[in-house]
Amino acid sequence: MEVVRELLAEEAELHRKTHGAKTRFAAKVGVSVRTVDTWLRRDVDVKEANVRAVAEAYGRDQMELLIRVGFYAVEQMPYRPSDEEIDEEQRQVLESELDDEIKAEILQQLEEMRAADERLIVEQRERDKQRRMRELGYRIEQARRSA
Repeated sequence: MEVVRELLAEEAELHRKTHGAKTRFAAKVGVSVRTVDTWLRRDVDVKEANVRAVAEAYGRDQMELLIRVGFYAVEQMPYRPSDEEIDEEQRQVLESELDDEIKAEILQQLEEMRAADERLIVEQRERDKQRRMRELGYRIEQARRSA
């Protein structure tokens, strides 16, 4: 796996020695050296949770690594709004300490709440319109009687 090789090289460069880079990498990610070896030999497919752990350990964007490793294609990724497009409610979720999966679930729930609020607003507008129509009918009838 190319990503692992790159991070091992970074680890070796950071400590200015190749010896022990794999051990340090495995410890940071929370897997055994044997697991790292199987990844490098491509004996097993890397689990999504492990890619996320690598991203977390090395301060990398999880979605970017998941795409690089092949879990997702760019076109499969959900739209990510720019800073200017993010409102206060979304920002609260996005700036939380939660992992990306939980954030996505909460943002989905936010959209569902907003949709429910919109339905309630539309229903209230219709009730208000019907009330006004009854009131106008009453006033028209009153005006006819007094004329």
